[in-house]
Amino acid sequence: MKVTLPRMHDNQFAIASDPTRFKVISAGRRFGKGVMGIGEAFKRGIGKRQKCRWISPTYASDSYQAGWNMALNLAKQIPNVEVHYQRKEFSFAKLGGGFLQFRTAEEPDGLRGEGIDFVIFDEAAHIRGLKEIWEQSVRPSLMDRKGAAWFISTPKGWNDFAELYKRAETDKEWKSFTFPTNSNPHIATSEIDAMRRDMPLLVARQEIDAEFVQLAGSLFKRENIKIIDVEPEGIQWVRSWDLAFTEKTTSDYSCGARMGVMANGTIVVADIVHARMEWPAVVRCIVNTAKMDGPSVTQGIEVVGAQVGMLQTLMSDPLMTNIPFKPITVTKDKVTRALPLVARAEQNRLVFVRGHWNKAALDEISSFPESEHDDIVDAMSGGSTLLTMPTGSFDSTSIQTMREMMPTPELYGEMTLPDLEYPDLQIEM
Repeated sequence: MKVTLPRMHDNQFAIASDPTRFKVISAGRRFGKGVMGIGEAFKRGIGKRQKCRWISPTYASDSYQAGWNMALNLAKQIPNVEVHYQRKEFSFAKLGGGFLQFRTAEEPDGLRGEGIDFVIFDEAAHIRGLKEIWEQSVRPSLMDRKGAAWFISTPKGWNDFAELYKRAETDKEWKSFTFPTNSNPHIATSEIDAMRRDMPLLVARQEIDAEFVQLAGSLFKRENIKIIDVEPEGIQWVRSWDLAFTEKTTSDYSCGARMGVMANGTIVVADIVHARMEWPAVVRCIVNTAKMDGPSVTQGIEVVGAQVGMLQTLMSDPLMTNIPFKPITVTKDKVTRALPLVARAEQNRLVFVRGHWNKAALDEISSFPESEHDDIVDAMSGGSTLLTMPTGSFDSTSIQTMREMMPTPELYGEMTLPDLEYPDLQIEM
């Protein structure tokens, strides 16, 4: 049998062919980090019979879903690859090989135990406690098999990913790579230039040039945000929800931000609901808050991961039939989604109504995107999106439509990867 993996461009191949055991790859957006990593895992899992693991920041992250989709597409082209949806694993046992497991960094203790040959930390800069997870949970699992590890990510300030990047300076087992977006020959220069024009200089240096820069305090400046005592009249309000379903002290909060826009373009944040809650409590919180807001306030929920189910639950609640709900489709990263708010703040057109939540919100946005939590900024970004959407809402009769438009685990991977050959990575069996 011949297994053909997606073709790599020259810069991806320079990374994949390097024999160094531990690699840290700092690359700009759309460099092709994920395709390179998944291809390497399949190559090792089938051709070298290795036990491989892909670790993403969270289950709901684009890293996890996109990685799973890419792996599923490759698996469809290879007979006898077993896909275990519950275990989130690709088994190559029928091909005489190993496996590829998908895990998240949300439960570090779950990464202990079984010895593995190869691990990829995807979007490593966004994994909280990366060094501790690596040193205490993952590194020991590589010992008996002398396994290898890749850390791939676009930078996110001077955090644990940056510290691991510097290890190559003092440890011969480590090597660091830097590739900006234009290192991918398949990305048009005009697209990169357009993206650069839409970003603040420091953000572009991080997201496009893959540089380690300090963004905290450079996007939202506390002095640009005015506090007013009374809500302006004559504004159409919306409330945007960013949800997290756990009470762990390390996890994000669920957050709902009520916002409106004045005639002069000033965005007003009037109220923020903010707490760590489990699923039932989150449902009650949204229901109670929506009732207090009233039917004139459109409620928006991001349609990603488990939040899709939340929207369906709320739309099917008979008590919510008069409350307008809208899905907020997330197609961009957190920083890009926040840029319209950054622009308003720079123009002194972002104001908060005085409330007990002001300090938490100011503290978070002042350190964004390097703050420990970013749920308030995410909720505000969703609110900014809602304020620019056409009027109208989904009601309880739209549930079936919503189910049809949302992805499910069984439908992941319907997109197909280009069927391109790369002879250097062909595996003969």
